Amino acid sequence: MYSADDLKQDILANVKGDNTFSPLCFQILQHTQFRFNDSSSYTRIQWNTYQRNLVIFCASEDKKELEKYKQNLYSLCYSVHGTQDDYIITSLEIIAKSDITPVSSQSLLTDEEIIISNTVKIDRTNNNIGNGGFGEVYQYYDENKEELVAYKIYQPSVFQTSEPEIMKKRFLREGKKLLSYAHPHIVRAYDYGFLGDESAYIKMEFISGNRLSDFIIEKFPLEKSLIEKLCMQYVDAMAYIHSKTDLHRDISYSNVMVTSNNDIKILDFGFAKNLNDDTNYDTSYNDIQRKFVLPREQYTSYTEVYCIGAILYTIITGKLFDNTFDINNLETSNCNDKLKEGTRICLSEKAEQRFKNAQELKNYLVTNTCEKKENFYSLDSFRDIIKRGIELHFSFGNLPTNDIIKKWIEVDLKDIIESSTFQSTINLLTLLFRLPHLKKVTYQKNLTFDLDKSLFISMYDFYIILPDSMKLLFIKNVCLIIKEKSQADQLEEELPFN
Repeated sequence: MYSADDLKQDILANVKGDNTFSPLCFQILQHTQFRFNDSSSYTRIQWNTYQRNLVIFCASEDKKELEKYKQNLYSLCYSVHGTQDDYIITSLEIIAKSDITPVSSQSLLTDEEIIISNTVKIDRTNNNIGNGGFGEVYQYYDENKEELVAYKIYQPSVFQTSEPEIMKKRFLREGKKLLSYAHPHIVRAYDYGFLGDESAYIKMEFISGNRLSDFIIEKFPLEKSLIEKLCMQYVDAMAYIHSKTDLHRDISYSNVMVTSNNDIKILDFGFAKNLNDDTNYDTSYNDIQRKFVLPREQYTSYTEVYCIGAILYTIITGKLFDNTFDINNLETSNCNDKLKEGTRICLSEKAEQRFKNAQELKNYLVTNTCEKKENFYSLDSFRDIIKRGIELHFSFGNLPTNDIIKKWIEVDLKDIIESSTFQSTINLLTLLFRLPHLKKVTYQKNLTFDLDKSLFISMYDFYIILPDSMKLLFIKNVCLIIKEKSQADQLEEELPFN
């Protein structure tokens, strides 16, 4: 059953980017408690559905602010709750409670602590693990996750040249961008939000390791297998970013970490920009330290490929990159020739001689090399998902075809992934019901179908970079997997009268 806590998290995700609500309203909602009072009475709105009354508890000092948005909140709660189960929200009540910490009358950022919520208070003295132009990073033990997490707190340096509002937009844009990503070699974000009008936070995974330059200086020379592993992990992550039509735009050694398990993690997406829909991007590019960019070159995807080449050059040669680099140093490494040649192409002085983007670079590296098998996506995981005790019932004569599955992957799967930007899971049944002519799904009631979103993202990202001939084969296999659990029902209403 859809719980009050589930609704709260979904409401926060929707309010976060909605200008209809004030930043203070969002901040207060983070500190509230949601509760359902269910009724056994049917609603008149939808047949066979019960009434559900929503109560939002807040501090007395904050109630006035929430009341301003009561109607908007009710409309949002009603639409978000939707048909999650057999209940519909028919009323909303806002009640003050004395045991809830007020937001309106307190400072969430003091010299001693940072108050993220009622239960998350960070000791600034003992938990600081980093500082930079954006502010500070703190570690915190998350009891729900039973692991350390990192909180990035917006407090820009006095040396920043941009206006504070621009810097804050950059910071919040980073939080939104990271929440939309799901890749093993990109730092994962769990949440972001405001801390009053002047600050904000991003909650993300805690990474134990070293900046790439420190790792290279300490560990070089590296084993051949480790060089190739780190390079391919980095290229794979950048190809993922470029598949979203995003550019990182701030590639540097400090924004690439090597974990204690010798895995790559890409950080810092404050300057990331989408090539298609970031038309209102207002962060000054002058703030970006053009670390690996050739002089007077306008920043494009070709420029980013050059920066990727600089990172690969350092991993392969063990030498830090600058404008006096010697491309022949690549030959001193014992890594495979395809990787060396790919790096050479990335570092071509003329942009048109480079790869267009990291996806092209990845395709070049995995063709006819041992990395191809390592990066191949298997449909076994998808088959296991579909086999989870379900049966798909289609109308008679309307089982899925290859054309239907093609549209389902390219349109419906993509749409579901994009619409779940602020969620870590995707509901399998919601996705399946996008299939045409699907009448019903039978399944065991004790099963859960809210699955890790990365499973579906991996499937889609692998599909879109396949050549057309391989796409057709992929579609055929997906169709066969679905048909294994499908049957065409001749329902009573379709039977002719005798």
